[in-house]
Amino acid sequence: MAFTKSALWALILLAGCSGNPIGTAGGGGGGGGGGGTTDIVPEEVSKNLRAITYDPTGAGTLKVNMDGLTASPLVATFVRAPKLDIAGYRAFTYQETGLQRSHLALVSENARGNLEAGVVADGGQFNRHFGGGRFARVDTFSRPTVRQGVETGQFSYAGTYAGVFLPGPNSDTSPQLPDGLQPNVPLRTQGDVLINANFANDLVNGGVENRVLLDDKGAVLTALDGITFPATAIDSDGQFLGDVEFQGKPDTAIGSVGGIFGGIGASDVAGVIVINPISGNNGIWEYGVFNLPRCDLAGASPICAPR
Repeated sequence: MAFTKSALWALILLAGCSGNPIGTAGGGGGGGGGGGTTDIVPEEVSKNLRAITYDPTGAGTLKVNMDGLTASPLVATFVRAPKLDIAGYRAFTYQETGLQRSHLALVSENARGNLEAGVVADGGQFNRHFGGGRFARVDTFSRPTVRQGVETGQFSYAGTYAGVFLPGPNSDTSPQLPDGLQPNVPLRTQGDVLINANFANDLVNGGVENRVLLDDKGAVLTALDGITFPATAIDSDGQFLGDVEFQGKPDTAIGSVGGIFGGIGASDVAGVIVINPISGNNGIWEYGVFNLPRCDLAGASPICAPR
């Protein structure tokens, strides 16, 4: 499986219907403090993704409605791809024929069953791609009761970040096609994510480090720069939307983050990151997802300790 010139250039530049619908389309705003599946996903991160329906039962099933060239029916049933899983996130793929776009989705329902989040994108073909992300509550939500004491109104959330990166290598499913006509296969990214939230002042910030680009066997192709999102507001329904920057390069937005808190006392947080890391190059994108427990509760990530 050979890399296209554009994919290699990206690496050089960067080296330095059962189930629940995940979110609903919209331009921002809240989704109701009582939870459910009415959460509005901002256009900054939903992008081309009209709807995504995930059933985590058993091996899991995924249905995707994308504003693009995905499948013959409006809603495509993706195929489970466990070899492409990233810890805490299940992978699904779709390619209708070898002549058409190759898609990858990464989705997650957290251990407490109160939040779902996912991203999906094709690897690109004919100078364009289609992708987006969604998140939603699937259980009740309540804000923390702010009071005196450590970890009563300010909390940390940590764990694994997963992403869909494009372009990747040629799909090679139709080897007779010239390189310039081949669909590209999306790649995966992985990293460690930490998010800190203050419910007294309704602010949240966070970042991803140890971010790497993986091949289809899980081997590291290259290390990628850390990304961060500076302090942004948490609205009355526990949602947030802000800019994403490279770590150490403030005020240089490369994309957006959108997310939502869930559970009793905001026990968990999930969201989507969409970035275009090379200014002026619309061919290189990353659609990332996180679904994280609070560091002081059961199921906390090992990177939470010591606090």
